[in-house]
Amino acid sequence: MKKYLAIDLGGTAIKYGVVDEKMNFLAHGKVDSRTSSYEEFREDLGKIVVEYGEGVCGMCISMPGVIDRIKGFAYTGGAYKWVSKLPLAMDLSAYFNMPVTICNDAKAAALAELGFGNLKDIRNGVAIILGTGIGGAVVIDGKLLDGSHYSSGEFSFIREDIHERGRGKDMFAFTNGVQGLKDAIKAASGLDDIDGLKAFKLIKEEHNEQVLQGVKDFCWYLAFHIYNLQSIIDANRFVIGGGISNEPMFIELVKEAVEEKFATALAPAIPVPEVVVCKYQSDANLVGAVYNFMQVVEGIDYVAG
Repeated sequence: MKKYLAIDLGGTAIKYGVVDEKMNFLAHGKVDSRTSSYEEFREDLGKIVVEYGEGVCGMCISMPGVIDRIKGFAYTGGAYKWVSKLPLAMDLSAYFNMPVTICNDAKAAALAELGFGNLKDIRNGVAIILGTGIGGAVVIDGKLLDGSHYSSGEFSFIREDIHERGRGKDMFAFTNGVQGLKDAIKAASGLDDIDGLKAFKLIKEEHNEQVLQGVKDFCWYLAFHIYNLQSIIDANRFVIGGGISNEPMFIELVKEAVEEKFATALAPAIPVPEVVVCKYQSDANLVGAVYNFMQVVEGIDYVAG
């Protein structure tokens, strides 16, 4: 049985898992992350390798930033500010004496869906991961689109107001990130600092119609961006991930908003895509990191079954 050491680098924590080729977790956990220096970072990884690295085929890393996942080259590293044009996979491979791959975290989430989840066997698809910002990835002809500069899927930076000449307050990240949900709920209800968990509790337990309207407005903004992406990509399916996607009611509200947006559009020739939740939630980046390793190191381009 093959085993892989999967690592997901976050701004506050490093998640890890020992995963087999069927994506079963043999071990699982997380530790606090230190982002200030390469030395601290490598030391944190080293502790995980000592405990869980025996017998693994290699280390499969998911991380923020602009990443050439084929060469393992990190142009940027998100919260890991010291990452700048660094052959990170090669350096770590030499240090830990094992094969190492790295992949952008949102692309890893999409790879999880492409290899084992709700983008499997989908010709053209889009993954939208809702969080502090908007992670994304595009699948064309069954292949992940990396982009000419490895930055495809940076949906956070999509602009929507042609009159805005400032620094991007009209970006997708502002309308549909975590703060965007709070802002939409506040505008509709007057309530401050209501996140997704609190929102659906108020909706379900107290039948708060104002909060519900705020969530619907948030879903309408998301549908707006799905429409624009669909007009370019012509995807079969959009998969929605991120913490709020764990709530089934949210996905149903997104579907309703998408149906309404496409029905009221001036271009009825643009087909309505299917919208579903990601199969993998909190473990998506770990699973996708392993699938990236399978593709890059082992040459596996399709997982049967």
